[in-house]
Amino acid sequence: MRRRVLVTRPEPGASATAARLIERGFEPVVLPLTEIVAVAPAQLPDRIDAVVATSANAFRHAPASLLEQLQNVPPHVVGAKTAEAAGRDVASVAPDARTLVEMLLRRLPPASHVLHLTGRVRRPDLKRALEAEGHSVAEIELYDARAAEFSADEIGTKLGARPFWAALVYSQRGREILSGIVAAAPSSFESTIFVCISAEAAAGLNGRRTAVAATPDEAGMLARLAELDQRAATSG
Repeated sequence: MRRRVLVTRPEPGASATAARLIERGFEPVVLPLTEIVAVAPAQLPDRIDAVVATSANAFRHAPASLLEQLQNVPPHVVGAKTAEAAGRDVASVAPDARTLVEMLLRRLPPASHVLHLTGRVRRPDLKRALEAEGHSVAEIELYDARAAEFSADEIGTKLGARPFWAALVYSQRGREILSGIVAAAPSSFESTIFVCISAEAAAGLNGRRTAVAATPDEAGMLARLAELDQRAATSG
């Protein structure tokens, strides 16, 4: 019997993840806990020396007029998906936000003005790290992660009768919402392993079995899942 894995990321990524899980021999159940929606951006600052983006959603939901204004400033991004979503040449691609900051600190002239294309919910680390070194960081919000709305019947139908072997947790916001579902349907998550994109996403799952990806992306999560699957198969 295939191991059931709950996919909690928003669409369109959730269906793509489900297809990857099927290829790997799992039984995915898609339950997007958030919906990514565009928000009206603030006006761009007068001076922009560098543009950064840590999520492909920044480019997917940015108005064309805003991107046009930034066309002469190649962005520094996190991840290949973000670089692809940019739809143009990028200045650099880093595997995670921490590495991106390190790259920027090596490349930026002193007291540079950095524009961060970001979401409404974000971590402050990038801004703090750059400002601590004398740079200015303006943040333009382009999207928001809204909680998906499900009735109790819809959730029950989605979860099904068999418990989950694993659940993929992509963000702190997703974990918060999932925690409520776990509390409402404990029998579905009695022995579930929560495979999380980061330690921050895992925080708050107290008393639950958690596993954190080696790299903060889906590739890292799926690699961790495969590792756990192999371990479980070996132990019998």
